[in-house]
Amino acid sequence: MVKISTSRLGFMLCAFLLPGLIGTFASFSIPAPVIDELHQQEALDAVLTAPNAASQAAAIAALADKVDPDTAALVTNGTGPLPARVAAAEQNMRREVVAQAKAAAYKIRLMVITMTVLGAVFGVLLMGPNKND
Repeated sequence: MVKISTSRLGFMLCAFLLPGLIGTFASFSIPAPVIDELHQQEALDAVLTAPNAASQAAAIAALADKVDPDTAALVTNGTGPLPARVAAAEQNMRREVVAQAKAAAYKIRLMVITMTVLGAVFGVLLMGPNKND
């Protein structure tokens, strides 16, 4: 009869489950900056494609809730032609999205490193001392 070592079984579970959990959690945060950019771009496009002055004013007023405050300020408080203000807002928005993506990537890397180290420590603790000695 084969004796199953629970500590070795626990170690094998950790070896396979932890990377899966890490990847699962990381996959939720990877697309966040891109989705944020898409929503902000839609709001900025609505300003330029408004069919009349009233709907354009409504789209500009809605920017405060749909884009970052400094991006909205470039359109609402800026001077100059509206297309130039929206273009400046788009450039600002893209810079912020890149910064958000870099921050998310850093957090994901930190999470992977932390979970890997914790998984290794947990695996060593599960293996315990060699009982054959």
